[in-house]
Amino acid sequence: MNAVFYENKVQKGTVKSVFEHLDTLVNAIDEIKKAKLGHDMIVTAPLPRHDLEHVIYEGHAPSPIRWFTLTGALFGGIMGFALQSITHLNWAMVIPAGKPLVSIPAFLVITFESTVLWGCLFTLFGLVLMCRLPASNLQVEVKDPRLSDDKFGFVINSLKSSEATKVMEILRKYEPLELINGNDQERPPQVIIPLDERGFEPNETDTDMLLKVGIMTTIIVILSIIGVRSYFDNTLADQLKDQGYNYKTKAVAPSYRNVK
Repeated sequence: MNAVFYENKVQKGTVKSVFEHLDTLVNAIDEIKKAKLGHDMIVTAPLPRHDLEHVIYEGHAPSPIRWFTLTGALFGGIMGFALQSITHLNWAMVIPAGKPLVSIPAFLVITFESTVLWGCLFTLFGLVLMCRLPASNLQVEVKDPRLSDDKFGFVINSLKSSEATKVMEILRKYEPLELINGNDQERPPQVIIPLDERGFEPNETDTDMLLKVGIMTTIIVILSIIGVRSYFDNTLADQLKDQGYNYKTKAVAPSYRNVK
């Protein structure tokens, strides 16, 4: 197969445009918003660009994902400190020189790591939730393969006939690669995109080798864990038991010493 076939369909009440350059797209979005016609629009880009975020969300409230991050960080910090404290109070190690069981400086490391971990996990969850991922019901206009390759897409929905005509006039000034009004489209054209123009490379990736490396790595990790455990049970455990240490019922401490 040396080309990609795509039915360039645009729904009624929708205007679709494809841009090659970011600056012209940003200017087009800005003018559409000033004309009060961008109330229902979709912008696609092959890579993240802050320019698009600024022009699209200008004047809007900050992203709500920050609250997911804050919630996760608070939950992680409290849980990390509580986990250490409760564990140490119930299964105390040998504390020399009468040091406290709940030691804030000693617990800060795990508390910090737990804060970062849960903050990241909650952020990821919030991102997936707010971005409605995975996107299984994408609008037909944004399924154009060029928009995930190297082109920018600008789709405006819910337009009346007069509004669609005005949008076409505005966007035409910025010379997009493609501009389609769904109200005027009778039969969707079939776009043929040669692979060399899309920047595709021959499919020479050795996926079998990657799979083999992944399987071998997993096997090595599992065998290492089993080996370390077996070595401990057969050697160190007996030596510690002979010296009065008991790993199974309490912390590493002489068996004659009770810790309360």
